[in-house]
Amino acid sequence: MRDSLNLNLLYQFIDHTDDEGSTNSYYRIIRFFSEAGEVSEKALDKAYENFKFSNNTIDFVFKNLEDLGQYAVDICKATSTPEVFILSVQDYNIGLDSCNDSRTFKDIFRRYGTALENPDKLYKKNHLFKNLFK
Repeated sequence: MRDSLNLNLLYQFIDHTDDEGSTNSYYRIIRFFSEAGEVSEKALDKAYENFKFSNNTIDFVFKNLEDLGQYAVDICKATSTPEVFILSVQDYNIGLDSCNDSRTFKDIFRRYGTALENPDKLYKKNHLFKNLFK
């Protein structure tokens, strides 16, 4: 499976304390892309309606990593891609430090990220093999 068939999601954890001292923590998507380019804004907006928890219309923000992961899987389903690699900004920076050529740079998400598979693609693959070995 080549990277051009997979999605990459880069996120940042935000821990914000307002003037009144209350803490508001969330996860914000920085980039959502493949080798072919950015994921379409239309697909991102449509899937985000199920996760919106603030009036923030500029950023894609999530209350927890579970919601972020489910959103990534929903985008996989919508775009019919086999998997998505999720990576934090901190882990991305660690990966950058270890890069010494363009090949290792392209593999940062695969090496340091968390892979989430599209369950629709997984089912079809397993279903195909079940039919072959009957």
